[in-house]
Amino acid sequence: MLIKKIEKDERTTYIENTSYKYGCFIFNFGLLIDIMYRSIRFNETSWDLFGLLFLSGFVMTAYQYKQKIFTENTGKNYLFLIIFTAVLGVVFAFIFTKIK
Repeated sequence: MLIKKIEKDERTTYIENTSYKYGCFIFNFGLLIDIMYRSIRFNETSWDLFGLLFLSGFVMTAYQYKQKIFTENTGKNYLFLIIFTAVLGVVFAFIFTKIK
């Protein structure tokens, strides 16, 4: 009897996807910290790096939409996230303009 070796199963796929999630998380927040550092320290604009962040988020969202994995609350959650980050951005912009 020939024993077939299983090279990949659900557990390994789950671990791979989790590692990609952590890697993407670290990369995106590292990029945001780099953008903040450049703008505060060197007074540079980093629209090219922001473009990379937005493009990567758009590609992930478009792929998930194409695969039809969104639930009924996904739109509400995205809208809440957009409003929350906009308010947070206004607050930080107000704070940083008062500091200088």
